[in-house]
Amino acid sequence: MTAARDFVRELAHENATFWRGRDVRLDPEAPPVVRREQIRYRMRQGVYNELRSVELIAAWIPYVPEREIRELLPGQLDDEQRHYQLLRTRLFGLGEDPDAYRPLPEWQALFDWLVACRTRPTLEKLAMFQFAGETQSCEGFEALIELAQDVDPETAELYRTQILPDEYRHAAIGRKALSLLADTPAAQERARAACREMNEKIFAAYRAHRARVDRGA
Repeated sequence: MTAARDFVRELAHENATFWRGRDVRLDPEAPPVVRREQIRYRMRQGVYNELRSVELIAAWIPYVPEREIRELLPGQLDDEQRHYQLLRTRLFGLGEDPDAYRPLPEWQALFDWLVACRTRPTLEKLAMFQFAGETQSCEGFEALIELAQDVDPETAELYRTQILPDEYRHAAIGRKALSLLADTPAAQERARAACREMNEKIFAAYRAHRARVDRGA
C-alpha cells in the first residue's frame, strides 16, 4: 500500500497534470484593456464564490466528526467571509456593483452540489473542496496576479497579500485531511475519485465561462 503522505504527493501531481492548460478564464496574450475586463469579471465571480464558500463550510462543519480536521474549518470560514468583503469593497472602489453579478448556471450548480455533499465522508468532502478546489484556486490566483501586474497593480497586490496566503492554508487543510484519512487502498481510491469528480465539475464550469466570453456576453 502507498503510504498516505506519498499518496498525497502523487495525487497532487495528478491534479496538476489534469489542470495543465485547462484554466481558460484568462488570456495571457490579450491586450491590456481585455485583460483588465477579464480580471474584473473574475473579481465579480470571486465575490459570489467567497460567499458560497462560507455557506458550504458552515453546512459541512456539523458533518465533520474528526476533531483535528473540524477545528480548522471555522478559520477557513472566517477567511472566506473576509475575502468576500475585500473583493466587494475593491469592486465598489472601481465603480462597479458586485451585487449585480449573476453567476453562470453551471457555477451555481457546482456550489449547490458542494453544499449537498455535506453528508459525504470527510475524506471525500475535503478531497473535493480543500484539496482539489483550493489547490486550483491557488494556481488560478497566481495566474491572475501575474496578469494583473501592469493593468491593475492594486488588485494584484490585494490578491497577493490578502487572499493568496489564505488559499495556501486552505489547500493545506485538504492535504492534512488526506494524510490522516487516506490510509488504506480503498480510502485512497475514494479520495482519487472525489478529486476527479470535483475537477471535472470545475472544468465544465470553466468551459461554460469560456463560451460566454466568446459569445461576447
